[in-house]
Amino acid sequence: MSGAYIKKNGLLYSPDSRTVVGVDDTSSEFTGRIPYGAHFIDDEVFTDSPYESISLPDSLEKLGNNLFGESKKLQKVKLPSTIKELSPYLFSGCSALEKVNMPTTLSEFPEGLFYGCSSLQEIPFRAGITKLPENVFARCTSLKSLVVPGTVKEIDSQAVAFCTSLESLVIPNSIEEIAEDAFEGCTALHNIRIDGESNLFFVNKDDGCLYKHSGSSDTLVVKAYGVQKQAVSFFKDSVDDEPIEASEDEEEDDDDFFSAEIGASDAELEIVDMEKEVKNMSDENNLDSMLADIMGEEKARTSVNVDVGVSEQESAVLSETMEVMADSTVNSNTGAVTTDELEKLFSKNESEEMSTQKSEEEVKDPNALDGKTKILTDTVELSKVLTFEPTGETPEDSDLFVIAEKTVTGPDGNPAFSKKLLACCETFAKIHDFRRVILLAGLPLDNEEFMQFYFHYINKRNVILACEAASPSALSDYGRAICEQSRISLDKAELAEQRKRATMKTHTLIKLVIRDKYDV
Repeated sequence: MSGAYIKKNGLLYSPDSRTVVGVDDTSSEFTGRIPYGAHFIDDEVFTDSPYESISLPDSLEKLGNNLFGESKKLQKVKLPSTIKELSPYLFSGCSALEKVNMPTTLSEFPEGLFYGCSSLQEIPFRAGITKLPENVFARCTSLKSLVVPGTVKEIDSQAVAFCTSLESLVIPNSIEEIAEDAFEGCTALHNIRIDGESNLFFVNKDDGCLYKHSGSSDTLVVKAYGVQKQAVSFFKDSVDDEPIEASEDEEEDDDDFFSAEIGASDAELEIVDMEKEVKNMSDENNLDSMLADIMGEEKARTSVNVDVGVSEQESAVLSETMEVMADSTVNSNTGAVTTDELEKLFSKNESEEMSTQKSEEEVKDPNALDGKTKILTDTVELSKVLTFEPTGETPEDSDLFVIAEKTVTGPDGNPAFSKKLLACCETFAKIHDFRRVILLAGLPLDNEEFMQFYFHYINKRNVILACEAASPSALSDYGRAICEQSRISLDKAELAEQRKRATMKTHTLIKLVIRDKYDV
């Protein structure tokens, strides 16, 4: 076999050095990073490999079949950003796999792509995926929630089967076909929701299951387990003892579902000992007072629609609103980076991206921003970091991210966050013992690479959207996009529960929408 391959970089290459045909077992030089230059990697090169992370260069044009199959130690993989097609069962049996950097040009997932990836907790979707093929996420037993992208129209047989930790599922209203066994064996699934209105599918309010309209009878498509029908509790107005019944017109047009405005002035914050009030809370009225201090007055509803639709007329108004917002908030001196700079920002140091070790700066200063948070603050139009000294035990995630839909004009004439929003952030920090609140405004929604990064990074972080809208139906396109990317549910019962949790220290992530009138 002499002369049939070339040894370099701890790898075996074809004579023209364009194809990686294997790993050189006689060398310890290869550490998991393939140098730039190769155009193809042969079949099964890293099957059952001992490496924990593998980084592939952008020079690659094609990947071989079953490239990483049954690599039980593999935790992280960076795929070439320019690859347009992946082979079936590429990561099959990679039971330790936790993170994959997917190509930006990928248009579809192949069959069995992540089959048996039992440590994978989130799916690295790419824009444009239209189908979830057979076994694509089957037996991903660490997957707890799945938000199917709005471009997906079909979910095939066994696509998400036997994901035994899957609890929540959100499917888009674009779905046209779901195989009846697509979610077979997902025995922890109890929260199913359709994002928007669908003419083909619906969630039964009694059993929580997903059904398909089938003429005279409906077909069970996705089963929900352990669902109990419960009456939804809503907050009472802090003045009235009885809940206010909303008319249909009010619900559609005037539903003040989000807080009327962000309250809690600086003076109020000095007077109110939030932690003491939480501990001494004994009834619902006390809770209402807490909520009023944080987010202003809130009028409860006893009859609401779970899914919020937007009419064509509302859409037109929202579009006009977005144009006005764009004119008023974009500032050429904000320091936001360009698309080209973003690409450099995300790809400038692949080896650093694959590492989980903290930098020396982070070790010396616990308040120093980690690399990923720094990407957020450097990319948006405006950012501000508030630091606090917790008086109690800090939560596992001691950061709160606050996305402001708009900004105000500060004393210096430059964009700034409203005083009420800053006061609200301080209140949340005191209640939950957060170390930092990171405020962001002007996320580049049109930059696909950034938004993919944001979607996966913010998934398991505390995040609040501060917006102008009074209700979900009045949310702007920007607000809806931030909610979708931040995993903030617009289900009214879920938002009500989140508002309740926000007023007391819990071990649950905050995923909330609040209202800021941006008047100061």
